[in-house]
Amino acid sequence: MIQTRIPSPLADGYAELRQEPDMQSFRKEEFSYMYHCYECEVTKERFTTPELDNLNTSQIYNQYREKHQFMFPQQITAMRERYGLTAARMALVLDFGPNQYTNYENGEMPSASNAKILRLASDPVTFLSIVRDKKDELRVNEYEKLRRHLDTLIDEAQTPQRIGGLVVRSAAQVAPDPDEYTGYVLPDSDKFAELVLFFFSHLDNLFKVKLLKLLFYCDFQHYRLTAHAITGQRYRAIQHGPVPQEYGQRLQEMVQEGLLTASFHESMVHSADNSPVLVYKATRKANLEVFTDSERQVIEQVYQKLGKKSRAELESLSHTEQAWKDNNAQNGRISYQEYAYDLRSLPLA
Repeated sequence: MIQTRIPSPLADGYAELRQEPDMQSFRKEEFSYMYHCYECEVTKERFTTPELDNLNTSQIYNQYREKHQFMFPQQITAMRERYGLTAARMALVLDFGPNQYTNYENGEMPSASNAKILRLASDPVTFLSIVRDKKDELRVNEYEKLRRHLDTLIDEAQTPQRIGGLVVRSAAQVAPDPDEYTGYVLPDSDKFAELVLFFFSHLDNLFKVKLLKLLFYCDFQHYRLTAHAITGQRYRAIQHGPVPQEYGQRLQEMVQEGLLTASFHESMVHSADNSPVLVYKATRKANLEVFTDSERQVIEQVYQKLGKKSRAELESLSHTEQAWKDNNAQNGRISYQEYAYDLRSLPLA
């Protein structure tokens, strides 16, 4: 995790974290981002660490990928896993170098031509044609197994499904690419569910308004430290503070899956219409194994710093955030890149 103060390698003493808006040129284009570095208290010289370099670079890469519709590393990995291939076999099929495909999964920016190949390969129909061209370079059993698997994926994509009252060809076709409003990750329903379960199982008398603020701070704090959200939820600013855009649907799905119970608390009513308050309870403890080390650290930080505050206190804190102030009047969406680095209710470390 990023530290606000570290021993300085330039002199006896410490170096303080500095962050300031800046512009960076990448592939002959300019991008605005929040530059992070350390400043030596003695020499006043500035320097970065590998962790800060990654944070700075990730902000630029995120925006470049979004602008040019390059697939994100998470999408590239998910595509390969969907096809049931190892990175080495995927590289063979796509005519990439032995380590090239793995590097793309690990965050390296592909060339425009290779990015186009990756995007085309994400369509099972197109990928099947690529596989057929590589038939002679694949083992017979390997080729037949892959061909059958792709035929199944294509059939599933062409089968109409009902989503949100609409009939669509494939759920994958309506999934948006990561962008500044998802924290540049794919929305992850498993992480959302486990994060909700964590707070319900750790906090007594937790109600929806407070829960949604805790989710906001987890996602935006992690983006602040890594340039990637945890759950990929899109947030809006409403009267009571920032909330995940589809929180009602997500919580209802958890009830249907048996992860939460929901009942009305007759002794508590909403101030607006005197209707009883809906109370959720977790049916099991959260599985924290779905989270990365940095995600678990942020979740613990939010729990320790904000979890014991009352609903009213947490709502008031969320109203001090620029993310809420700028977007509340229009119930507007909140950009991670624009607002995560301005969080006021949480320290960096």
